[in-house]
Amino acid sequence: MTRYYEQEIAENNAPSPGIAAVLSVVIPGVGQVYCGRLLAGGMWFLATAAGYSLILVPGFLIHGLCIWSAYHSATEWEGY
Repeated sequence: MTRYYEQEIAENNAPSPGIAAVLSVVIPGVGQVYCGRLLAGGMWFLATAAGYSLILVPGFLIHGLCIWSAYHSATEWEGY
């Protein structure tokens, strides 16, 4: 019974892919942080900021990849 309870708690605490994606839309990298990937979140933030500072088009491309990465991180979440 304890194992079932632990599995249920883990499933209830799993990050939502939708929330992760929306957080990364608002601030690049925050969706990864929400999924427990702190280093990846910081790297995505810096990469997106660099992309926007150089030219707008690479910034949009990097930002889109950041959103996809946050969504993908939440779907493959295995716990902290």
